[in-house]
Amino acid sequence: MAAEAGRDMRIEYASDGATYADIIGARTDTLTFNNEAIDITDKDDDGVRKYLDDVGVKSMTLSVTGVAKGSTYSALAQAAASSTALHSFRVSFGTFATYTGSFFITSFEATGEQADTITFTLSLESGGAITAS
Repeated sequence: MAAEAGRDMRIEYASDGATYADIIGARTDTLTFNNEAIDITDKDDDGVRKYLDDVGVKSMTLSVTGVAKGSTYSALAQAAASSTALHSFRVSFGTFATYTGSFFITSFEATGEQADTITFTLSLESGGAITAS
């Protein structure tokens, strides 16, 4: 399997819930799969931790850092400030895989330094099933 460039991993936002667009200005996109274990250790396990062969809670965490550019940045800032809890996002790993789902915006931070561009950091947590394609 061939390697892919980091620029091929993209997180996209659907401000209308259906039409996805790249988050413009992104410098770093990050995806984390989270699986919460179910601990079934008891006194009969001789002090050795045991887990159930099942996942308690599955979730996905996404984050984006980048340079504030245009309408995508404005849409993300508005989404973070809105009272709507879940928003549609999609992340693709070039030709490897694509994941789509509803995400909760846990934080949106904008930073402006005097002699530099405005930058942003967006953090997301999945809120429901994630579909893979």
